[in-house]
Amino acid sequence: MAYCNACNRSFPHGEAYNQHIQNSPAHRSYDTYDCQFCDRDFYSEQSRHQHYSSSHSSRYCVDCKRTFMNENNLMQHLHSRTHVGASIQCPWCKVGFATASGVTIHLESGRCTASGLNRQKLNHMVHQLDRKNIITRPMLTLPGYSNVETFATDRSWNGRAYECYLCNREFTSLNGLNNHIKSPVHEQNLYRCPKISCGREYKLLSGLVQHFESESCGIMRFGVVQSQARGGIQNMVGRMIRDS
Repeated sequence: MAYCNACNRSFPHGEAYNQHIQNSPAHRSYDTYDCQFCDRDFYSEQSRHQHYSSSHSSRYCVDCKRTFMNENNLMQHLHSRTHVGASIQCPWCKVGFATASGVTIHLESGRCTASGLNRQKLNHMVHQLDRKNIITRPMLTLPGYSNVETFATDRSWNGRAYECYLCNREFTSLNGLNNHIKSPVHEQNLYRCPKISCGREYKLLSGLVQHFESESCGIMRFGVVQSQARGGIQNMVGRMIRDS
């Protein structure tokens, strides 16, 4: 009978003892590569890579050898600039983006001076295209309301910070408060997923485009969204309306 002093275990014969010394993690004098999703460990990084590729492919990027918490995070990575580059150009300034939602965010921000677009103008354009409110919510608006600009003054100082009168959030500077007010945080949800069983709503067109890109509702494939965006935002929005 053989006995392992380190583990306080006895073995019926020498062969069993030798297998224990060889296989037990307690006696390994080298680093192992653990799988973060299951209890297995491996003698080499390549062995773990093969394991991830075959057993956890829904959360593992084979090309980058990176793991992700869930399949959705992996898909976002696969659709990022790392894998698809900047193949979609802004129709006006020709700056490249990885996704259709990236171009949309660019236009909503107002940074594309060549287009003259911003969030409000883009929303108006989409409402003009979506007369039957397929992807937009029916809105009751007053003439010229979209041209009204709201901003805070020094009177928003409450003694310790600049306070938003709508949500009472405080800011250390007046500029920070005005950036908050100019953002869509207090606006109504203008866009909606056309799939009745989904019902998700968004304040921004870019939010709806990201929803389409995720393929979570199966309305349009990611690749179709990108190909339509290459023909321009109006072309993409038109396809989103027609396919819904």
